[in-house]
This record gives sequence, structure tokens and C-alpha cells, in this order.
Amino acid sequence: MSPAAREPTVHEFGPPSPQTVKLGGRTRRYWLPIARGWRMTPRGIRMLQRVMDPTDHVPILKGTAVEKATIGGVRCERVRARRAMKDHPEQPAPASPRDGEPLVLYLHGGGYVFGSVRTHRGLVARLSHVTGLPAVSVDYRLPPEWILPAPIEDALAVYRAVLEHTDASRIVVAGDSAGGNLAHQLVLHAAEAGLPMPAALVLLSPWSDLSASGESIRLNAAEDPFIPEVGLRRCARVAAGGKDPRDWRISPLFAPEELQAQLPPTLVQVGAGEVLRDDGARVAHALAAAGVPATLEVYEGALHVVPAWAGTPEARDALHRIADFVADLLPGAPEPDAAAADEATDRDADGIVPGPPGAPGRT
Repeated sequence: MSPAAREPTVHEFGPPSPQTVKLGGRTRRYWLPIARGWRMTPRGIRMLQRVMDPTDHVPILKGTAVEKATIGGVRCERVRARRAMKDHPEQPAPASPRDGEPLVLYLHGGGYVFGSVRTHRGLVARLSHVTGLPAVSVDYRLPPEWILPAPIEDALAVYRAVLEHTDASRIVVAGDSAGGNLAHQLVLHAAEAGLPMPAALVLLSPWSDLSASGESIRLNAAEDPFIPEVGLRRCARVAAGGKDPRDWRISPLFAPEELQAQLPPTLVQVGAGEVLRDDGARVAHALAAAGVPATLEVYEGALHVVPAWAGTPEARDALHRIADFVADLLPGAPEPDAAAADEATDRDADGIVPGPPGAPGRT
């Protein structure tokens, strides 16, 4: 492979939209003081989880079906947005993917200290809608009772169980922030175990280096309105639990090249001004250097996890590009629909339709 081929494909987008500029200002004023001062003691972690985790009545795209499920012994949610209901688009249907049906396996973020399938249900529903695919969202174990490698064990157990019904070539693995770390860890551990690779990997602002060695941790500390450096370091100490944060089983950026080389085509999306910009950029470069087709998308002024901020043009564009990426790689994936990203980021479209009580896999 030529040296030029061992670089990621890079796309840069900007300037930031007025909606994102306004959102960043509000987030900086109201969220950052809280995030900077939160102590990651066991009591503080439990309180954070209670504050951040909503009830089951989470606003999501209208027409979305949601089912609770246990997959591979791990709590999960199956999510199918309206556009993923090809057989009966006019009415809600069970979210359970059918045997052999392509799907998105999603790992939520939250700094490895909070977050759940509920906090990320809206984002997962939007991803299901733009890709036209059902999704399985993993409710992996968290502190204070559990730290790494427990989340990796959970993700791998779910992946093994999904492989019993769906060929790996019809699976997309995706995750954001700590979930981006976990999505990367999942495919690395799957490669190490000799399991087949998924068709694609999508990493949204991945937290790939818990040692905080990326320059953007410091360079963007004053610009990032969402993640304070002190908060990131506190979360890393909890997640690593005293282990070396440069161990690749903690920070997948440092995985051996022979494992990285086995990974599928990867899309990485980051905000140019976020502290985790270099975590995502370095992962894209490491994968490309190992021979993996890697695409890095950098959004000027965008907040952490670009497609999560419904109502912004950046979220719409990021979702549309994820849909294009998936459609190019996944056999049987629906053709991208330009209108789907608009629908998925329209705040007026939010609502909730739970899966039917008797649906398979419901607990």
C-alpha cells in the first residue's frame, strides 16, 4: 500500500451555524460550572447517574418502536425508527431485528461513569431513522460497582449473541465519547478472539486515550463548552481504576497495529474545538496507518458528539453523512434519503411510541 493510501480521508466543515454558536454559549454558561465541580466519589457518581438519567418516557422520533431486551445476558434496548419499518411503515412495529437483518449495534457515552440506553435513546432513534436500520443499544455496567473491563465484556457478549442471528457483514458498530472508546474496544477484542468483523465502525467524538496525551485536551480547554479537562481526568481515573491508562485495553488508540489492521472501514466525526478532537483524529490516522480505510470529519464550532444536538444544521449534516457511509458498506441497507436527516433533527418531530407489550424480547 502506498504511503498516500495510509492517510485517512479528511473532510472539514464550517463555519459553525448560528444555532450551534448560540447552543455553545448556553452550554458554557449553564453546564460547564456543574461539570467542573462534580466530584467522582461513589456517592457523587450515583447522584450524577440519577440526575442525568431520565425515566423511560424519553422524547424520541414519532413512530419509533422501543423494546427492552436481554441479549447475551446484558440489558439492551431494541430501537426501530419509522424509516426502518419497511414492511409496515404506517404503524409501529416491534423493534426486534429479524434474523439476518442488518442492524446498528450502539454503545452509549457518558465518560464511563453515567449514561444509559435511556439517555441516548433519542440519538439511537435518529441513527435508526437516517440509516433505515434497526438498532441494538447496550446498557453496559458502570461504576461505582463496575469499571473497565466490565463494559468491554458486556459489549462483547452482546456482539457474540447478535452474531448467532446476523452475519457480521450486516452489522454496523457505533458509539459516542466513552461509547466510541467501547465501540473501538469491541472490534479490537473481537479481532483478538478471532470473531468476524462488522461491516463498518462509526466513532462519534471517541474518547480513545484515557491518558489525556492529545494536544487538544489543553489547546481546546477554554473553547470546549461541554467537557472540562478536570472532569475528563476525574472520569478517566474512575474508569481505569488504577490501571495504566496507556494500556490499549483502556485506551484503544494504543492497540497493536496488527489488531488495528483487522478493523473494518471506519468513520470518525469530531468537533474542531472540542477537547477530544485529537482523540478522534489520532484514531483515524492510526487506523489508516494500519491499512484500514478511515474517514475523519471535522466540524468547526460543533459541540461534543456532533449528531447528538438536534435542531442544528451540523447534526443534520453529520447524520446524513453517517447514512451515506453505512449505505456504501452494508449489503441490504436502504438507500440514503436526504429528507431523513432533516426529519431526524427536527425538534418538532419528537414523541414516543413504545414497543407493544407482547413484543419478543421485551422484559
